[in-house]
Amino acid sequence: MRDGPTILHVDLDSFYASVEQLRNPRLRGRPVAVGKGVVLAASYEAKAFGVGSGMPGRRARQLCPGLVFVDGHFDEYLELSERVFALCHHFTPLVEQISIDEAFLDVSGSVHIFGAAPEIAGIIKKRVRDEIGLVVSVGVARTKFLAKIASATSKPDGLLHVPPETELDFLHALPVRAMWGVGPATERALLAMGIETVRDIATTERRVLQRHFGPAAGAHLHALAWNRDPRAVQTVHRARSVSSQSAFGRGGRNPELRRTVLLELADRVSSRLRKKDWAARTVGVRVRFDDMQAITRRT
Repeated sequence: MRDGPTILHVDLDSFYASVEQLRNPRLRGRPVAVGKGVVLAASYEAKAFGVGSGMPGRRARQLCPGLVFVDGHFDEYLELSERVFALCHHFTPLVEQISIDEAFLDVSGSVHIFGAAPEIAGIIKKRVRDEIGLVVSVGVARTKFLAKIASATSKPDGLLHVPPETELDFLHALPVRAMWGVGPATERALLAMGIETVRDIATTERRVLQRHFGPAAGAHLHALAWNRDPRAVQTVHRARSVSSQSAFGRGGRNPELRRTVLLELADRVSSRLRKKDWAARTVGVRVRFDDMQAITRRT
């Protein structure tokens, strides 16, 4: 039986920019943006000036005159990501990597070896910093949903443990935009309804949310507002496919950013295919919009 929360969300802080600062020590402590005409990623030093993903380069330079733009090195990002999450496998076989820079861990079978989940989180943070040179933030909670929110809340270089007896107080005090899956469009719709905090979502009747957001999405929002998330950490079995994904953030309407990200995704997938000595038979693209609806096209 579990003695406490055992789900960890491990998230590499400002990953692309941090790798660039790692590979070039002269960039450490300086505001850095990865990209060319559009910012794909920004260091925390740049974020302090308001620079963010999807921002046009000209605007980023206006906000931060000392900003250094660098090209991305996606093969190195992939290699370092694999090293970080291979390290996580030392603590549990239950590692679900959901993107190049974040993963869920279920350490319920490891606490008798390494200590309680927050102790394991601290060890992982230290080893990633000491052995790889990168910084991670870790959320520890009873559910995947809350662990992800905890890691985001603790950034940068944070570790936040949310005990079961405090989880609703912690969750309900947050603004609606903190919820996983609430993008700009959903946030605007919620605010228009007078719903500003997660507590407001929780105390709104589910049928009201379903009427505005659809039966499935409305019920999902209401359940998450009460931290009802039964999803287990799923070990990703390597299928006969290769994929990569990226989020646009608020810059998704920018055609230059879309082209740049698509090329980078294609480059990552091609690199992985070459490493496996595989040839592709079908190419697919899946796009999820800020209202959580998705479309898929294959050829």
